[in-house]
Amino acid sequence: MIKHIFLLSLFLFPYLSKAQEEKTFNIRYQNYLKGDIHFIANTVIGKKSGKNANEAYNKVNSSAKLNDEITMSYIDIDEDSQTFSSSSATLEPIHSNDKIIFAGLYWSATLPNRDKSTQPISEILIKTPQSEKYFTINGDIIYDAKEHDKHNTNSPYLCFSEITNEVKKNPWGTYTIANIQASQEKIEGGSAAGWVLYIVYESDLEPYHQISLYDGFSYIYNKPVEIHFKDFITPKTGKIIPKLTVAALEGDLNIEGDNLRINTSNTNKWSYIGNSIRNGQNIFNSKITYYDTDFQKRTPASLNTLGYDVFLDKIQTKELSFSNIDQVNLKISSLGDKFYVTNIGFSIEVSEEFARKKTHPFSSTTNSTIKTKLEIAETINRIPVDTTSPKKTIIEKKTNTINQSIATIHNRKPKEIKTYLFNSNVASEGYYIIANAYQNINYANDFANKINNKKIKPFIFKNPDNQLHYLTLNHYKSQIEAEKAYYNNINNTYFQEYWIAKIQHINNPLSSSYKNTNRIEKEIATIKINNSNSTLKKGYYLVSNVFEIRTNASKYIDLLKKRGFTPSYFINPKNQYYYTYLDYYTDLEKIKIDYFSNYNNRFFDEYWIMEVTIE
Repeated sequence: MIKHIFLLSLFLFPYLSKAQEEKTFNIRYQNYLKGDIHFIANTVIGKKSGKNANEAYNKVNSSAKLNDEITMSYIDIDEDSQTFSSSSATLEPIHSNDKIIFAGLYWSATLPNRDKSTQPISEILIKTPQSEKYFTINGDIIYDAKEHDKHNTNSPYLCFSEITNEVKKNPWGTYTIANIQASQEKIEGGSAAGWVLYIVYESDLEPYHQISLYDGFSYIYNKPVEIHFKDFITPKTGKIIPKLTVAALEGDLNIEGDNLRINTSNTNKWSYIGNSIRNGQNIFNSKITYYDTDFQKRTPASLNTLGYDVFLDKIQTKELSFSNIDQVNLKISSLGDKFYVTNIGFSIEVSEEFARKKTHPFSSTTNSTIKTKLEIAETINRIPVDTTSPKKTIIEKKTNTINQSIATIHNRKPKEIKTYLFNSNVASEGYYIIANAYQNINYANDFANKINNKKIKPFIFKNPDNQLHYLTLNHYKSQIEAEKAYYNNINNTYFQEYWIAKIQHINNPLSSSYKNTNRIEKEIATIKINNSNSTLKKGYYLVSNVFEIRTNASKYIDLLKKRGFTPSYFINPKNQYYYTYLDYYTDLEKIKIDYFSNYNNRFFDEYWIMEVTIE
């Protein structure tokens, strides 16, 4: 619980009147398929009873205490000496033929008392139906209040790990999650912690859906946070029932005022979401629910989770129709309870024609390319940041100069080269021109057969990070060769959308084949930040790579650290990409010296200077 006195807070603490979107909600996963979204979840702390909190806490009436009024303790159900906390839940199929397409595990907690000796919050243990023993998961930290010096009384955090490969072989059964760290005893603001495993499954028994999963971190109080679900078209007729899932920390059973509202592209009227066990004016009420039923296939199965909420609900309102629409808007707000929203998922039926355009772009009915908000197929036109608002000149290899007239003639705009870190068995290192990405390999093979000729030699590889099959048009050893082919439409043989991807092997992050010793001048890239409160500092960055997926950026940074560098990354607010950099500078002349010296003769791969300005 985060206590407050509402009237007093309006006068004495005006800064609380704004919702603090600590980490902007971005799409983690999006897909169009015959299937839907599902979840299992549990809390990891509860009311202390004896040595632990293993006994389910089921007090849900008006006299039930809040989590800062109770002595809290870890739940630890497994009697395993290597764990200090553990809880479980059972995953069952919706249909007998369900196939797992995506599995994402999130864990979050409040943890104010920690120091450098504390185990990393991103490291936990998991036991799946296939594994008899625990194995370690090292996830990504999406948000940690400690790093931002905010919410010091309870210091919440959120972590994520994609575990699709670990789940899909034998998905059905009990999952036990262990060693999630959280605050115990009785602390100001209260303790809350838990985990949720989101599943996207495929089944011929389901209609086509657009399924989207967002993560971020928002402190909700008084000022709403809005999420806009787009890039779909629902069937023109019939009853369409979307589904919404949300996970949150610190929603309290007996503090009201928290709510969710929605509207659509066909109306400006907002409609409250709620059901028989989640009041529309107390939507976050310390429960784990599936539709209008408590989710009980977990141990312990507490009816009152003391500040940890996850639900999946059907959106059914008399005020709104979801037929023939292309947008749904969600508003999260509160004038009473204070809480943190960590995850949002949305599923809505889409027309079969629209879904086929998204999943099979080269069918006879369409010539478009996949363009999801998550850019799973990654074919959206991107103007690289290093071409925007150039200011000064510096940097470029002589051998890397492209005849710009070629780009003008063929109307190819430059794009950022996306980098992928794979094991060597996925694809050879180098540069690839990629035409598209497919969930179904048969579609990729069909199109590869159509375009195979002397100048185009298609090759298909499967991206282990998103399980999509990438159709490449050609492979090149050097960036200059790939860029020349890009700008001249592969010798005037291919005029549809494509992009360049660079593949590096995980055990070889700085391949000698890409070494660059002659650095000459080119334009400095500039990012203009409008928000003076941005965590991105004004100055100059020696940028070594750009990633669309956070996990790949983290892998790349780990590899650089093993080579003796001290890299980091920032998120470009213009495109939400992850930019890894070797060093940060306030002095332009100093970064020039390091650039031209190949970072004191230590770094020979591609890199460039990026300036950040604050308006």
